[in-house]
Amino acid sequence: MLSRVNLCLGAAVVAAAVTMSAGAFAATVDLSTTRFDRSEITAARAARASYEAGFKLKAVETFNDYKAWDGSSGTTNPQNTKVGSFTSFGAAGSGRSVVGDPSKLQVRGDDMPWGRYGTDASLPLGGNWLDSNDNLGMRWEISGLGKFDTLAFFVLDAADVGGQFSIKVGDTLHSIAGTAGRLANGNIHLVKILLSEAVTSLTVELMHDRTNDGFGIDGAAVGLAPVPLPPAALLLGTALLGLVGFGRRRTAA
Repeated sequence: MLSRVNLCLGAAVVAAAVTMSAGAFAATVDLSTTRFDRSEITAARAARASYEAGFKLKAVETFNDYKAWDGSSGTTNPQNTKVGSFTSFGAAGSGRSVVGDPSKLQVRGDDMPWGRYGTDASLPLGGNWLDSNDNLGMRWEISGLGKFDTLAFFVLDAADVGGQFSIKVGDTLHSIAGTAGRLANGNIHLVKILLSEAVTSLTVELMHDRTNDGFGIDGAAVGLAPVPLPPAALLLGTALLGLVGFGRRRTAA
């Protein structure tokens, strides 16, 4: 049975400070998430595909091109990915899922009993993901892609130990999961962010309010949403169509 939960954060669009390379300005941010159980992989993939179909993709990062942790080494804090750079922040993790340097993020693709899975194809996109390594959180710096105004990505296994999971876009913190108690292992959140203005750089932070409540991110997509026609243009188009129809009727007469 589907146990999907839609979270539209704030009845009104939330204001957030976003930085462009040309200077700082206040844009509005519409952030929404849809939560799926681990058994709803197909539905999660379909929801992502449906959202992405509505915008022009600039880049997607699945982390499958990076070396995953193999028991002795792997890729930490991946920089200059297809969608920007990722670094850890806050206190280092010390939980049982930590591998390698506990102060850094880790690309992983193995099966973890705590809910992030790779080799059994239970991840929404399969293969690797970027793991918080039980740190407090990860900082995603997006730049070098030209203008963009929308993001979509999966967050894996959030708030399953007791922490509260949040996403900060610009200067505004959005509470995502954990406020009503622990979630099930392997939960999946499809996060969708739409900006009111196209930007050339943006900082997104994903975090728990405690260490040792690890999570992952996968399939980070950056793009441009279609620009809707202003009301005046729509009225003009309707009027022109009416004139064309009227002209055809006069010719037929």
